[in-house]
Amino acid sequence: MVQVIKKYRHLYNKLTNFELQQDNDSDKLISTDDILGDLAYKKRPRLFLDFYSEKGVNKALVKYGLFKELRKRGFKDFITVFDTKDPFQHKFRAYHIKKSPDHLLCELYVRKKTFTVKPTFETDIAGETLTLIVIEWLTLQNPMVQFKPNRARLPGQKYPGLGIGRKVLKIFINMCVRLKTDGLLNIPEHYHNAEFYGRSFKYFNPQIEGYFRAIQRDLCHLLGLYNLTWAIEWGCLIETITGDYWKWFPDEQILPVSDVMKKHFNSHNYKKQVKQSSESVKFAIDEEKFKELMAKHKKEKI
Repeated sequence: MVQVIKKYRHLYNKLTNFELQQDNDSDKLISTDDILGDLAYKKRPRLFLDFYSEKGVNKALVKYGLFKELRKRGFKDFITVFDTKDPFQHKFRAYHIKKSPDHLLCELYVRKKTFTVKPTFETDIAGETLTLIVIEWLTLQNPMVQFKPNRARLPGQKYPGLGIGRKVLKIFINMCVRLKTDGLLNIPEHYHNAEFYGRSFKYFNPQIEGYFRAIQRDLCHLLGLYNLTWAIEWGCLIETITGDYWKWFPDEQILPVSDVMKKHFNSHNYKKQVKQSSESVKFAIDEEKFKELMAKHKKEKI
């Protein structure tokens, strides 16, 4: 397994499984009733990701300093809400002051997924069974501030971000280590999401990773993140060899944690396919279409 992030190693070691699984109403993992045999008759809340209690998650958020970071941004009186009724998708929300959409700071939909690798491309881990923590939805937003010219709205955003994404990602890595999973998985809905995750994640499919790197190679330095994200969102991306317009390609990005998962991304097979894929395409932007749509976009904001 990957090492726990160095900065958080002492915190990881201080948070015991006992603390992370404590009942909300008790300091005991197993009650007297449980010992006497009443467990079958006592309905207990489902643990978050089948491991963490609500009390345990809140304790971890305090110890990792997330609430402290939020207080620095002017928030207080935090309300955390857990929903584990659906065994296939657990939800977590954090609000400040009151439980309402305009006070929402964080919204997370997450699950664990176990699957056998049966890809349509060559890989050294075909046939392996892997377990991943899947981030199906993650919003980190600051409803107390407005967008500014130097911090303009990106596709899918209702409010500006909180600026704690890197810290949250490191905590997720520690979760992977504690739960002995092979990595983190997400499917970026927009290009800027892929850019954020792409510093630590790679597309599981080497062909998609090659396409993503080709976009970065050909366009990032010309347009910057804001313009490039909107250009792709509006269908202005052109593959110049064929002349075809390309839509954004949502696909599985993975941050590898286990040795098996790392084997896939570090293999000669994977790297060769990424290189071949990136060299097979060249991207440009339909500048006329983009300028027209951007002008319309700016008018709508006025």
